[in-house]
Amino acid sequence: MTDHDDPADEDFVLDLVREPQQRSQVPEAIRAMRARRVTVDMPTGVPSVQEVLLNPRGHAADAQPSQVTVRRLMRVQLRLGINLAAIFFGLVVVANVAFLFSPALAATTVAGIPLEWLFPAVVCIPLPIILGWFYVRRATENEQSIYAEPVEAQDVYQ
Repeated sequence: MTDHDDPADEDFVLDLVREPQQRSQVPEAIRAMRARRVTVDMPTGVPSVQEVLLNPRGHAADAQPSQVTVRRLMRVQLRLGINLAAIFFGLVVVANVAFLFSPALAATTVAGIPLEWLFPAVVCIPLPIILGWFYVRRATENEQSIYAEPVEAQDVYQ
């Protein structure tokens, strides 16, 4: 359809063939930056002695813990997490059972608020924060103590 019946479309011109725009001059600062570019290639061969000596992380492979050490750390961290979760859930369950079987305890009020409502707000909300802080502190201590042990002592715990 080449006929335009709509008068609003009369000003529309489809310009498929355009003249190329003139290239603008590249500023001198950008030319200087392009001249300073360095291409970086992935190393394909053995590193030189100078590269090895100047590499600050070159000895990182020597400090990698063994699989036995990593497994020990994971077991210790898992045991700590399970113990803290058991403490939290045990306290919540014991308190709810106490409120269920002791109507006098559930009816006790502190400042006009029933103890059954006050317990979750005062104990159950801050307790995970405190246990989380304790977990992070103990986990850091465990990690430092395991990695501080000599290699010979680590093999004993297999």
